[in-house]
Amino acid sequence: MLNKIESILFECGYQKDNKGIFISGNRGYWSNLTKEDNDKFTSALELYDPKSAVKKIIPQLEKMIFSEKREAALEFLNLKENGVCIDYGCMWGVMSVGMAKRGQNVIAVDQTYDSLYFLNKRKIYESFDNINIVQDDIRKLKFKEIADYAIVNGVLEWVPEVGDIEISNYYKIREIKKYNAGSPDTMQLKFLQRVCDSLKKNGEMVLAIENRYDYQRFIGKKDPHVNLLFTSFLPRWLSNLISKIFLGRSYRSYIYSFKELRKIINKAGFTSCEMYMSFPDYHFPSLILPYGSSGIGEYKKYENILRTTKKQKFVYYIEYVIMKFFKMRFFSPAIILVAKK
Repeated sequence: MLNKIESILFECGYQKDNKGIFISGNRGYWSNLTKEDNDKFTSALELYDPKSAVKKIIPQLEKMIFSEKREAALEFLNLKENGVCIDYGCMWGVMSVGMAKRGQNVIAVDQTYDSLYFLNKRKIYESFDNINIVQDDIRKLKFKEIADYAIVNGVLEWVPEVGDIEISNYYKIREIKKYNAGSPDTMQLKFLQRVCDSLKKNGEMVLAIENRYDYQRFIGKKDPHVNLLFTSFLPRWLSNLISKIFLGRSYRSYIYSFKELRKIINKAGFTSCEMYMSFPDYHFPSLILPYGSSGIGEYKKYENILRTTKKQKFVYYIEYVIMKFFKMRFFSPAIILVAKK
């Protein structure tokens, strides 16, 4: 007998393959791994349980895939029993698993079959019967008022970047590339409108992204999406020129300030938006504070085991001074927000 989510997915035109993954026909590739490495990883999943396969083939990503610290943003959702959640661009499914553990029925969507294959193996191994896995292009989803919650975690900035992407090569290779799609901000707005449309009335979206004006970008830390200096906060036309010179392609991975992000969220159709500052990032947050004068007033020292070098410790000292004493919250490293339809 079909469960409620399976019925919705079949009605939307998806077909289930022999692995239990719903297929749309819209294939793509975005991964931290090269296709060759993903082939090795997929082979290992036939021999080992999911965690053992990760430790054997991609140990450097174990924390990224399994750390419960990455689920911190989910605590800001007003979860109800047996709700429906869409995880947009779920990759290996850390947020999907987080919602499943919290008793939600999850639709985990990604274009990369290799990532979904891993999530499916983990789903089976850990008995998460409330995760439904869908291969599709998140830019083309047409769900209408089916979900109570939506997750857009580290995804919005990648929406305008079309085509297959192997992150390890994307940062290094100069590739002449032309884009037929619309402007990055227009594509991002249309995507957020689709997310809003997928939610029921009063449904909530949690979104996490780097802050365009992260203080670290002004003192030599490279743009995390193109590996270039200063492009995140410079005027878009200038970042575009720099990207074309050094990478051969347009600058499309737009990120936003707190004010800019609130504006695009409201324009997409959401009625309210609660914003938070996340330190040292949104991937593994150690400190999350409400965005506002009272929130930054609660800033305090926090642990970060990855901060080991003298340079990293000095950078943290800069953060401590500008946040603790000068209250410059608009320079916070990352943004987590919860928007309500």
